[in-house]
Amino acid sequence: MGAGEQRGHLVHRIDAAGLLRAQVQEVHRGLEDGLAEWLRVLGPAAPPRRSRVVALYVHAATVEDVTIHSLLHRLAPVYETDWAGKGPALYSTADLVPLRAYAEQVFAATDAYLAGLAPDEASQRVDLSRLGLGQPTVAWVVSKFVVLQLAQICGELTSAVQQT
Repeated sequence: MGAGEQRGHLVHRIDAAGLLRAQVQEVHRGLEDGLAEWLRVLGPAAPPRRSRVVALYVHAATVEDVTIHSLLHRLAPVYETDWAGKGPALYSTADLVPLRAYAEQVFAATDAYLAGLAPDEASQRVDLSRLGLGQPTVAWVVSKFVVLQLAQICGELTSAVQQT
């Protein structure tokens, strides 16, 4: 068996951080594509008040913000620091520019975090016992709270767009 093969399957050498980064980038694309499709469907009409699509988009960015900044960095989330009193705190469907800027900042921070994550750091333990989650690895936290949660939100967003 060759170095790149294992029982008839080709094994690509990618570290956990690289895989997580690729998955997160994919869910970010899904969120942005979903929002863009919704705006295309609306055409020149103003987004409706209390839009489910906008709420899902804000929820996705906020979940990621809390996960990366609060759980992994042990810092205040971006919405409490750089965006205090604006952005997701006071969002309006009439002006999506601040929301998209907030999400862009959160997504960029996540990408930078994952790009700088050494392969062995993905297996470091994170103490989430105060949340009743024990001490999972960094990789588990990113998989569970960013990749899986945002993928689910992408599905909900797509469904909401189709109902528009």
